[in-house]
Amino acid sequence: MLDPKKCADILYKHFAEVTPEQFLENLKKYCPEVFEDDIADSEISHSETNRSKDELDKKAATA
Repeated sequence: MLDPKKCADILYKHFAEVTPEQFLENLKKYCPEVFEDDIADSEISHSETNRSKDELDKKAATA
C-alpha cells in the first residue's frame, strides 16, 4: 500500500530539484495531449504560411 507521507516526500524532492526545462521535457514526453492544441495551431499556421507563399509566387510569376 502506498504511504502518503513517503509519496509526498518523493514529489517534494522531485519538484525541488527539477529544472523548468526538464519539467517541460518530461511533460511533453509523458503527457503529449497537453500540447495537442499547440501542435494543431502550429500545423494550421504552417499551412497558411505555405498557402500565402504560393499565392505570392503565383502573383510574381504573372507580373
